[in-house]
Amino acid sequence: MKIGFIGAGTMGQPMIRNLRKADFDVSVYARRPEVRDALLEIGCSVVHTYGELAETCDAVLLCVPNDAVVEEIVAGEDGLLASAEEGLIIVDHSTVSPYTSRKLYDLAKPQQVSYVDAPISGGPMGAEAGTLTIMVGGEAAAFSTMKPAFQAMGDNIRLMGESGAGNITKLINQLLIGVTQAALSEGFVLGSKMGVNPRAMYDIISTSTGNSAMLHRTIPTCILPGDFTPKFTIDLLHKDLKLANELGRQEGVRLLASNLAEQIFQEAHNTGHGGKDISALILPLEDLSNIKVRE
Repeated sequence: MKIGFIGAGTMGQPMIRNLRKADFDVSVYARRPEVRDALLEIGCSVVHTYGELAETCDAVLLCVPNDAVVEEIVAGEDGLLASAEEGLIIVDHSTVSPYTSRKLYDLAKPQQVSYVDAPISGGPMGAEAGTLTIMVGGEAAAFSTMKPAFQAMGDNIRLMGESGAGNITKLINQLLIGVTQAALSEGFVLGSKMGVNPRAMYDIISTSTGNSAMLHRTIPTCILPGDFTPKFTIDLLHKDLKLANELGRQEGVRLLASNLAEQIFQEAHNTGHGGKDISALILPLEDLSNIKVRE
């Protein structure tokens, strides 16, 4: 199988490296010269148009920031569908609205092109290690064909249902991240304000019922040392929360906690922290409370 890849960024580049380690023939669309050079060094070929990938690859994978970019790449005037051969599989690893996924699925199907939404979770470390979670929506036949490629990049891979099911699952995951991160920020600011050592709080909560993956991700490695270098940014999760809340509005499901989390992330963006790691959600509240949650 020859694989095309669009979106050689923080997540995309390690995913491409793992595909090459598994001996997949990979062709990449990349604009930046330094990215092209790095990919050429590991044996990728580089193209200059989306159409080249659609014409020469069995599958094209996308890992890009938002719905508008995905739609342009897939269905734009010079997009993949404009040049796609029958049998092409398009796999979108981006986190976008399931309505976008279903729209593009419907556009691809008459051309005998398979469109699969396959958002990922695990962050840059998971991408590097090849341990991503990949949640997939689409036809079982396309999933089966792509599974060896998915296994090169991840180790928790599941077909969640029909088109859009992968992104529905991912947005629920993001909703839980946002709400949990907001609660962690408030809890640790309150405890620190009242004189409890934050490291001691972390140690005891990590063995209590308040334990969570987000507790371990953000408290010891980001908040306590004050290191907000972005692994996943405030602005990206804010985008995902907006998508999840729009899904709730469209489907008539009341999402109070998620909408409040969206407002808290908006506050962090408005105060200049949008490009920092999601753990930086705590910074505006620290300023308001005149306390720093640090070692």
